[in-house]
Amino acid sequence: MATAASNLKAVPIHFISGSDEAAVKKAAAELAARLAPADAMNLEVIDGRADTVDDAVRSIQQAREAILTLPFFGGGKLVWWKAVNFFDETGVGRHASVKEALEAFQPELRQVDGASVTLLISALGIHKGRAFGKALLKLAQARSFDLPNLRNTSEDEIIFQIESRMKTAGLRPGPGAAERFFQATGIDTSAWAQELEKLACFAGEGTTELTRDDVNRIVSGTREVIIWDFCHAVLGGEARQALSLLSALLAQDESEVGILILLAGQIRLAALAAVLRENKMLRLGRGSFVSAEVTPEGQAYLPRKKSGEPISTYALGQAAQRSQHKPARFWFQALSLIYQSQKSMLTGESDKRRALELVVLEIVAG
Repeated sequence: MATAASNLKAVPIHFISGSDEAAVKKAAAELAARLAPADAMNLEVIDGRADTVDDAVRSIQQAREAILTLPFFGGGKLVWWKAVNFFDETGVGRHASVKEALEAFQPELRQVDGASVTLLISALGIHKGRAFGKALLKLAQARSFDLPNLRNTSEDEIIFQIESRMKTAGLRPGPGAAERFFQATGIDTSAWAQELEKLACFAGEGTTELTRDDVNRIVSGTREVIIWDFCHAVLGGEARQALSLLSALLAQDESEVGILILLAGQIRLAALAAVLRENKMLRLGRGSFVSAEVTPEGQAYLPRKKSGEPISTYALGQAAQRSQHKPARFWFQALSLIYQSQKSMLTGESDKRRALELVVLEIVAG
């Protein structure tokens, strides 16, 4: 009976690809270790990363030569074509000369027998409609690791995914850690692996819980995070923090009117949350992050998306948690202040920066 290793070596070509770069890298490295010949001289690694068309054509030629060059001392040879980034329609992969070079490479692919030569290819993606893509997928044993499409996923589900990835990376996320990570990175899954690696280095080998403040210090901040924190500081009545963050935004040449519009959106959520809470139609759920639980009666008051579905309750829960120290009446008055300030800004009746600072101070001191 054949062993698992011999079954692997009987496969001529292994192809590992997908948009989850970290998973592809890990799976390819593990497979390369299992396929590695006893003689290290019989392992040849070809760099598949190409910044230019010439780089891509050169990499293809190197892979061809590696396949055709048999081991000098006999035995099986492993060729690892690593981190190829030109099999799809992005970057240099769009160019005709690269497509032609890949199509011309097909006869050599068919010569790989899994005995004298085994080929392992790892790549971020592949165009399955191209002649080369069709040929490779037909010849190879393929595995794919794709990141989830998060555009139609609720914020709560995304945060659960982040928590899961943190735990997989050996981290112990405390309350608010995954939530803060989401605020800093959004659904940019390409940034997740990089930022999680930084957090893992920060945490070391200890079992200390990863806090929200840890994430705040380590993960790269963005404009969106500053705006988020500014709005939350206003909702929480934190005057010093709100003005400090407002100064940071204005120093980045953010529009005063734009900031006011974003703040108005959060104030509207605070007013809605207060109305629902005062009518016992909303309860704040507790867990690793704050979420809003709205009764069926309360659902009728939620704003609707274009599809007709109610908005996600994640942002509502955030606003509700920060603003619960004030009644609905206060937040409606705050909205009135914002609209008056916005009108004076747009009509040129006031200095925009001064008007924005005044409305923020009035709200946080109310």
